[in-house]
Amino acid sequence: MLSFEISQVQIGPITILYWNTFLVTLLCLGSSTIVAIILTRLGYEYCALRRIPAMDVIDESVRICAEKGRPFLFTTGNTGYSGAGSGIQMVEADVSMARYLTKRCAELGVRWIGTTQDPQLYLLFYDFARHGYLEAGHPELFNERDIRHIVVGGSFNATYENVDTIRNEKPAAFVGLGHFGAGTHVPYFQEAVTQGAFVIGSSYWPDETAQAAMSSDYTLMGAEQTVCGAYVDNDPDKMSVFVGEDLAKIVLIAISIIMGILWIGGIRLFV
Repeated sequence: MLSFEISQVQIGPITILYWNTFLVTLLCLGSSTIVAIILTRLGYEYCALRRIPAMDVIDESVRICAEKGRPFLFTTGNTGYSGAGSGIQMVEADVSMARYLTKRCAELGVRWIGTTQDPQLYLLFYDFARHGYLEAGHPELFNERDIRHIVVGGSFNATYENVDTIRNEKPAAFVGLGHFGAGTHVPYFQEAVTQGAFVIGSSYWPDETAQAAMSSDYTLMGAEQTVCGAYVDNDPDKMSVFVGEDLAKIVLIAISIIMGILWIGGIRLFV
């Protein structure tokens, strides 16, 4: 018989169980990632990232721009090394994709336009574009005005600037990866669709990813951004992080199954 009396609610065991679960999760994730990085540093080649479909779509977006003779627009929204809500792993993934896309655009002679609210990302974008076009043999295609730093006056300031850029430049492809605030990315995603651009959208947060999906031809999940970034960099350390996460998931699933069997058998641990 159920009882709702406060005196019979056992807060102690629940709290202990919660914190034990948290500590086990943290221990598994941390230790497995550290082990994977150490093995990589010792020279063991035990993993490789396969090319996921998202990379094929991203490459196709650059080819679309080359065929139509129109620019390629890339934005990171509110993402930045100093921005709130931007985890360092996600920021590094966006930086890796920006470097890769500038190189691909330069190889195909496509004009690359990058917008960002972060001054550090602006400097990186500038260097990526300048070196990318130089190495591809098209230094004349580099235009410093195509690398645009949006002065932050609130999240909607980026909305206005990106909408204006899309209307004026009419890109054939638009890729928005990163963190956006309070759905402020929706207007310029929709504007890109209106202008006939091929739109690839994503975000770190599930709600923003769902909003991007409504106005995108292709949507990346948050985890796919980090995988794409690690893939194009071919960085063993970044790959080790994914291996560590997978190992931790395997261990936690095994613990959950064992704990469930013990619970059914009447054995109560941590309580």
